Amino acid sequence: MCTLSMYPITIIDNDNRLKTIEPDAFIGLHSLKQFILQNNKLRYHHAVFPTNIFRPVVSLQSLNVQNNSLKYDHTFPDDIISDIVTLESLYVDAIFVTRVLSFGKGYSLLKKLTKLFLGNCLLNEINRNTFVNLPYLEHLQISRCSIRVYNPSALQNLFRMKILNLSYNKLDFNGFSNLVEDTENMKFLETLILTNTFSTQMNLPKLLFYYLDATNIRELYFNENFFVNATPEVEHIERLPDTLQYLDFSNNKLIDCRFDMPTLKKINMQYNLLGNFLASESYAPMFENDTSYLLETVDLSFNQMHTLKWSVFNNQLKLRIINLSNNFLSDIAFDISQLTKLEMLDLSNNNITSISNMQAKEAISNFSMKSAFKVDLSNNLFECVCKETVYLRWMLNHVTVFHNIHSYTCKLDSGKVVNRNFVQNVEQVIEGCRDYTILVICISLFLCLAIVTVVAGLIYRYRWKLRYMYYMTKTKWYRHKPPGTEGQYRYDAFISYSDNEQNFIVKECIPKLERERNLKLCIHQRDFIPGE
Repeated sequence: MCTLSMYPITIIDNDNRLKTIEPDAFIGLHSLKQFILQNNKLRYHHAVFPTNIFRPVVSLQSLNVQNNSLKYDHTFPDDIISDIVTLESLYVDAIFVTRVLSFGKGYSLLKKLTKLFLGNCLLNEINRNTFVNLPYLEHLQISRCSIRVYNPSALQNLFRMKILNLSYNKLDFNGFSNLVEDTENMKFLETLILTNTFSTQMNLPKLLFYYLDATNIRELYFNENFFVNATPEVEHIERLPDTLQYLDFSNNKLIDCRFDMPTLKKINMQYNLLGNFLASESYAPMFENDTSYLLETVDLSFNQMHTLKWSVFNNQLKLRIINLSNNFLSDIAFDISQLTKLEMLDLSNNNITSISNMQAKEAISNFSMKSAFKVDLSNNLFECVCKETVYLRWMLNHVTVFHNIHSYTCKLDSGKVVNRNFVQNVEQVIEGCRDYTILVICISLFLCLAIVTVVAGLIYRYRWKLRYMYYMTKTKWYRHKPPGTEGQYRYDAFISYSDNEQNFIVKECIPKLERERNLKLCIHQRDFIPGE
């Protein structure tokens, strides 16, 4: 034991079903830094941990006694732990059913205690007396405690708080509002974890980001809750705190989410219902000529999206990763041409059969010059058929752009679906379509030549009938024009007749028309100049 005490040491004695500890068990361990006694059967009372038992461990910084005590209305006694004045991290159980948890006055002597993690925990509520003797805390984890009531000012004295984890509890809206008001006093707060903290459907408190703006908040976790509307006021665009860099709204029921996010670098909104909202709106409002957003990563997977607003990403020029996987998108019908820093566009598990948008294809072609840029189209069902050969050939020309392209899924003309050797399958389809195209062209030329030959023959054979039909049709349209529409003529009519009908024409027809009808006729035997 003397040899061990010469060096900083860690003692791990967990999962051994210990029930008692000898009063002098820790003598000589003045260099002990970390002591892990979790998952035993060590009751939190003086019979197991005698008073002054920790006095020899003058260098102890971390003590883990979690998952030991199952006694109701009890946590580790303050008069036992108060001797460890060097303690920085404490892992302990806290079960309070009939009354409210309160860490005793002995804890106030632990001025270096900055981290508190509750393990086996069951609390109905917390109030202003719960942590009043722990004003130096910087990291507090009270998750999975089934807390239902968060009373006003329950954490208001924790001015040094940096990381607060209240996940997996059962707070209502009033408790949430009380917590939000307390954060205004936590000027150093950097991380707030509220994963699965609220048991009912709700909207964000109206002044949430107003109070958080007074902190140094960098990371916010609202995931696995029942938030429906992430904007407290319908007509008002909420501005996120200037220090916030990561926002997690995943696994909620959001139907809209719209924030002014000047410094945010990463936002996670997967597993929501934003499909209808994002078809016409953007989660980051566009102000005129504003491209100051610092956003680098956005996750919109699992949001039942069929389409996206064309300009949804236009003011986020620093985007590096866009995750749109596991939706119902059928094309890249949104603008990515301005995202010159883009490294990954994840469109896996959608309904994309081809990319028809020319601007998107042009942008991908331009981005392909960067070795870091990738597009993930895995688990989409591509149509590997002749009508898509232009698109398929384009994919092969940019094969290095597509992440894991060899495992892409291909649906052939026969209806067969192949999910490996994509490049090889596409090459075979293109080659087969090339031979088929030549055959179609030859057959088409032959048919055209045959049709032209048949039509020409018919025209030649029936040329006189066609000519007759032409003149008859022309006569029908031009045979009569109203008087006064043409110039003056010398004769009213010309009579053409055969010699057999000469007597009738000369003796009966001409006299009758010229004398009785007063018409001037042109007769070739009478009026034509000989030889004309």
